[in-house]
Amino acid sequence: RSLNTRSSRTTNNGRRKGRNSVQLVGNLARDPEIRFTKTGKAIAMFTVAVTRSYTPVGGQETRELTDFIPVVAWGNLAETCGNNLAKGNRVFVEGRMSVRSYETQDGQKRYVTEVVANLVAQTKGSENRTAAAPQTSIPTAKPAAEGKGFDSFGKDANDEEIPF
Repeated sequence: RSLNTRSSRTTNNGRRKGRNSVQLVGNLARDPEIRFTKTGKAIAMFTVAVTRSYTPVGGQETRELTDFIPVVAWGNLAETCGNNLAKGNRVFVEGRMSVRSYETQDGQKRYVTEVVANLVAQTKGSENRTAAAPQTSIPTAKPAAEGKGFDSFGKDANDEEIPF
């Protein structure tokens, strides 16, 4: 039984669906490598370095460990990543975990685990570009004067211009 009180989704054959979702925030360990398939579809491959802190059992000082996570982007997202990202950029990546296998020239089977991105965005400190969607300008609200509330957006602002 599920510990979750929400109803679980099922497939047509009655099995429960799983969830494969990954979110990363880290720095590019190298520039994206762009290649193209035989049909001309772009593929970007890059590595995101994600640092995490932990305290060893019985230890008193906090230590850091960095994971280097391979990421793959396809199509327009791949081209945008290749044109806008560089080693050291701080990025947010959203996608799914994928495990694939291939056979080497000498017949050995190899497995590759990677994140297949559906969204890549530079975070603050980088240039704030989102690679998954076309560039749009989002109006920035000025701090409201005391007692003015939403009037700080101006009288002519419509609902689509309010940034939330």
